Amino acid sequence: MESIIFRIMNLKELHQLEEEIEKISDAQERETRTQLIEQIVEKITDYDVHVREYAYQQSVHALIERGIILESATREPIITKWDYQFDRLVSAEAKKAAKHYTNQFRWHLFSFELLPAVQGDQARTAFNEIEKGELYLFFDYADETYHIKNAHLLTADDVEALMENSSLNHSDMYFYDPWNKWTYIKPHEKYCGPYFFKVE
Repeated sequence: MESIIFRIMNLKELHQLEEEIEKISDAQERETRTQLIEQIVEKITDYDVHVREYAYQQSVHALIERGIILESATREPIITKWDYQFDRLVSAEAKKAAKHYTNQFRWHLFSFELLPAVQGDQARTAFNEIEKGELYLFFDYADETYHIKNAHLLTADDVEALMENSSLNHSDMYFYDPWNKWTYIKPHEKYCGPYFFKVE
């Protein structure tokens, strides 16, 4: 979903307006106009966040109506196990040797090809075809973690719909089967992934 601010404001014009305000010699008037502009942008941002959260909740509700069960789960043990099953497969030396690699996002293991994941349409196909009973879903920056039951009903298209409506905190999605040791990741970067990796 395109940000509302891009739809209703011309950011180039906004930048020019800010430059014009900076040239006003009356400091009080300059401050008043700056505050008014900031209030406008803040309200638009609030509206954008509200619309995205509503759309995300509608997407989740659509999954629940189809019989997919999302239960809250404790984040830390799931993250720890994910790291144990995947991150530990790459040595610290290999990470250090990978040009520009950072551990800011777990999916960098795959975008920097430190682990041989399939990606794009191949990853979507692998996710759709693999047997899915129960899964976990976690995010890089959101605290919520979910135990997904009836996961066989979940498709790559469902993941795309969730991503389309997600907030920034929910936009790095990790679907994880700890028993069969595979993960499906939808990063926030449109030009990366999705990634599917299974420990053989």
